[in-house]
Amino acid sequence: MELLERSATMNGREEPAWQRIRLRVPRENGTFLIHPEPTAIVQQVDQLRDQQEFSGSAACQILNVGLKEFRAAARSEVLTAASKWTSELLGRTVDVQATTPLIMTGHQPELFHPGVFAKNIATSQLALHGGGVGLNLVVDNDLMASTQIRIPVGDRENPGISTIDFDTARPPIPWEEARVEDTGLLESFADRVSTAMRPWNIDPLVAEFWPKVMDTAARLSPDDQPASLAECLTAGRVSLEHEWGLGNLELPISGLCETETFRSFAAHILVHAEEFRRVYNQVLSEYRRVNRIRSSSHPVPELELQNGWCETPFWIWQADDPRRGRLFVRRVGETLELATAPDASRIVHAVILSPDATTDEATAALNRLSEAGLRIRTRALTTTLFSRLCLCDVFVHGIGGAKYDAMTDHIASRFFGVALPEYLTLSATEWLPIGEPHSATTSDVARLRQMLRELQQNPQRHLGPDPSSDAQVLVAEKESLIAEQNSARTAEPTAETSLRGHQRYRRFPEINRELAKQTEDQQRLIREELADIEERLAANQTLTSREFSFCLYSDSAIQSMINRLRRELSLSE
Repeated sequence: MELLERSATMNGREEPAWQRIRLRVPRENGTFLIHPEPTAIVQQVDQLRDQQEFSGSAACQILNVGLKEFRAAARSEVLTAASKWTSELLGRTVDVQATTPLIMTGHQPELFHPGVFAKNIATSQLALHGGGVGLNLVVDNDLMASTQIRIPVGDRENPGISTIDFDTARPPIPWEEARVEDTGLLESFADRVSTAMRPWNIDPLVAEFWPKVMDTAARLSPDDQPASLAECLTAGRVSLEHEWGLGNLELPISGLCETETFRSFAAHILVHAEEFRRVYNQVLSEYRRVNRIRSSSHPVPELELQNGWCETPFWIWQADDPRRGRLFVRRVGETLELATAPDASRIVHAVILSPDATTDEATAALNRLSEAGLRIRTRALTTTLFSRLCLCDVFVHGIGGAKYDAMTDHIASRFFGVALPEYLTLSATEWLPIGEPHSATTSDVARLRQMLRELQQNPQRHLGPDPSSDAQVLVAEKESLIAEQNSARTAEPTAETSLRGHQRYRRFPEINRELAKQTEDQQRLIREELADIEERLAANQTLTSREFSFCLYSDSAIQSMINRLRRELSLSE
């Protein structure tokens, strides 16, 4: 297809043309999707060893601070916060040994599948290779939609899916606000999972790291209040990763958004909200054209502008009312009003924040919001925009994040006048060892259904060498009608030929139904074979699922994936 032309950025440079890149989940067991080619990304990491400063535009400023200076301050502040938070999770000191290169990734604090785990592995491996540091953002601003994992049940011939809860179900709330509600349910989770996996002869990882989850639940309960569920689950995963030599730092989005540099970044967008909205929607429109997307909500909705209220790329909610809302702003003189909808009745706060505010003034203003119990958090594009603009040298995305982050490149180019550091797209497919998939394909289904149609629509071809006399009469009639129809196509149409055509139209299916009765035994055998294949295909949906939590796999299975990924990235042992 014809892609959009190159367009000028705010500082007069040209930004790269749009590219439509097809990213597919790897289908085969034990395989990876890595884009761009591993040699290219490793070469970039090697170059970063000697590159001590960001190569972005010197003209770019965030509030009144140049990007180079702002980026250095943000990096220092965030790495300090991440070191502190990781140390608290592990119960021991984790120091930052290096600052360049900084490789980052991120995901919700759920018990995700190995394809997501591969991002954490690669982040650590690339950071170690480059002599830098890996940082995983715990995306606790997303909604916690479930408190259970899926598990396989049954056997290879008739597998199914069940679920096991790790805590009490509740309406969706941001992970940041989710607390442990049923300690007994959480504590018994590992035993229940291990029991469920025993029929499959799998000794699941969950038994190894769950004691750390429970230790964190007890140790990090503030003032006898329930512990953060995100912290507990993250502590278990991180303890496992560090045992395997994967030394990423961890920081939740909630912690990132409380840093002074993030607040300055957020304030910069808030005071230039209408310009940011214009660029954002322009880039979104181009992205949809390039990727032929008609949906008004994919990959993200447009930012709205109504009655002077401008939507911004942030979430907002109250600490005592964790219902997440979109953040709208409206300027009234030197005051910036904040609301959860383009309606004055939904105003939640107001701050003094002028367009020429300094970083100190912006930090003080947003500090007051935090003191008032307001949470201002990133949305998906803003998370990676801040991370890639102000922090990291390489960001490791999954397929979903990579699809929309092409937008981030263009937003940064037009709004900030900067080319962002590269990102890597990585995913993996790892099947649970619960049985080899059955030898059945969708092409088998298509072939058998075509055979059924043939037996029903052209049964005369399958009557065998000695059809009954009744069948022979019907076959002769059908052949006569076909010949008559072929002749009618060249004849001058009349009322009589039209009536005769209608009669033929009604007679053909009647003949086919009568003749098809002669092939019922053949149809029955095909239907039985079709049902068998469809059952095997349904079983394969479970046997080849890549969506099972990493905690169901054995230690050796994940260790094998770690070693294979290192080889795929062409990294030394």
